[in-house]
Amino acid sequence: MNDSTLLLGITFLCILLGFTMWSRARFQDPYGLFHLTLNKSPSGDPDAPPSTEWLNMGYWKVSAAGSYLQKVFDLRIQDARNLPEASLALKLTTAAHLKEGGSVLDVGHGTGESLLLLLSELSLPRPSRLAGITSLAVHHQRSLERVQKLQSTCQAPTKVDLHHGDAVYDGSTVNHPLSPSAAGAFDSILALDCAYHLHTRRRFLEQSFAKLAPRGTIALADVCFSSAALVTRWTKIVTSVLRMMPPSNLISDEEYVAQMKEIGFIDVTLEDITPDVFPGFIAFLKGRGWGWWIFGMVMQCYAGAGAKFVIVSGRKS
Repeated sequence: MNDSTLLLGITFLCILLGFTMWSRARFQDPYGLFHLTLNKSPSGDPDAPPSTEWLNMGYWKVSAAGSYLQKVFDLRIQDARNLPEASLALKLTTAAHLKEGGSVLDVGHGTGESLLLLLSELSLPRPSRLAGITSLAVHHQRSLERVQKLQSTCQAPTKVDLHHGDAVYDGSTVNHPLSPSAAGAFDSILALDCAYHLHTRRRFLEQSFAKLAPRGTIALADVCFSSAALVTRWTKIVTSVLRMMPPSNLISDEEYVAQMKEIGFIDVTLEDITPDVFPGFIAFLKGRGWGWWIFGMVMQCYAGAGAKFVIVSGRKS
C-alpha cells in the first residue's frame, strides 16, 4: 500500500468514524434495543414484534449451489438471508460439548435469545442450572422478562440466575458468577460474539478457567487477526480509528491458542469461520438502510484489515 492510497484510506476511515458516531447519537445505540429491527423480516408486518432477538453477526454458511461467498465483498444484497436464520449460537453450543443436567454460564447474552435457545431447543442437552450476565441494564431486564415468560410454561423449569454487570469480575458486581466466592462451578461457559469487547479477554479467560468444574469447557465465538495483518500499517490504523475492541485483545489466532494453553486449558481448538460470517453479515447490513450500511462498512474495514471470526474452545483438565 503506497502513501497516497494509505492517506486516502485514512481519510475514508475518519469520515466513516464521524458518520458512525453521528448515526449512533442521532438514532440509537446498536447495542441498545436497535437490534430488534434487524430481526424483523423486510417482507413482514413492520409493526409486529420480531420472532427472535439475536444480537450477533450470524452464521451464513450456504451450499455451493447458492455460492454468494465467491468474493468476500462483492455480494448481492438479495442473497443475504434474514438474521434469525443465521444462527451462530448452535455452532457455538456444538463446540462447547454441553452435557445433560450441566451448569452453564452464558456471557453477553443480549436480550436473552441464546438463553431461550438453551432452555427450549430440543436438540440441545438441557442444563439443570443456567446463569447469565450482560452489561446493559435494558438487556438484563428484557432477558428476565423473556425467561420468566418461557419458564412459566415449563413443568420442570431450569434454575436460572441472571446478572447485570461486566463479564469480567472486578469486585463491584454483587454475586458475580465469576467471583471467586460465588457458589458452584460451571460445566460450560459460552461467549457468543462478545469476548473481543471485554477488558480484557485474557482476564475473562483466567476467571472462567478458575470457575470451571473439572473437565468443564469454554467456547467462544470471537474475533482475532492473522499474524501477517497485525504488523501492517493499515490494520494498525483501522483498529486504532474504529476501536471495536481494546488494544490488548488484538491478538493473532496463533497467540489466541497459545494464551488459552498458558492459562491451563487443554484440547484447545480454533476454527476459522470467517467466510461464513463476515461476507453474509456485511451484505445483510448493507441491505437494511443507510444507517446499517455505515455499520456494514465498519465491519468491511475490519475484515479487510485481516480480522478473523473464529470458534475457540478449550477444556479444564
